[in-house]
Amino acid sequence: MNTIKVESKIQNMFTVYVFKILALFTSLLCFYIFYLLFRTPEKFLFDVGVTGSEAAYFVARRAAMLMLGISVLMFCARNLKNGRARQAIVLSLVVTMSSLALLGSYEFSRGFVNEGIIGAIVIESMLAMAFFTIWLVNRGEIQASNKQVNDI
Repeated sequence: MNTIKVESKIQNMFTVYVFKILALFTSLLCFYIFYLLFRTPEKFLFDVGVTGSEAAYFVARRAAMLMLGISVLMFCARNLKNGRARQAIVLSLVVTMSSLALLGSYEFSRGFVNEGIIGAIVIESMLAMAFFTIWLVNRGEIQASNKQVNDI
């Protein structure tokens, strides 16, 4: 019985450490994208092969604000222990990153963007898989704590 508790504590410490690293990386990445989209949307769009227009720059600057929000969220969440709030954040990042990767792949396959999008697709896919792994590993622990609360 004690071996299971020790393994659970080690697993929890490991996922807290991995989450912290991923949260900081995601925060920095999103802040960098915010900066690019806000300051130089024309360069960002050009790099992925999208023809710029005032409407495209407007949408890019608005997307920059979403990236800033994700950056702040991940920076503030970096020290969260495993729990419902962290699991919700992790799952929302899984959805966001996998959706961005799928959308980038779709736009690349139809020829709307050039090969400049491939780096983004790879990073988004890796982040989605990493956050999904954290969510999956910690899901059982959250369910067990919920059962204990419901038993009281």
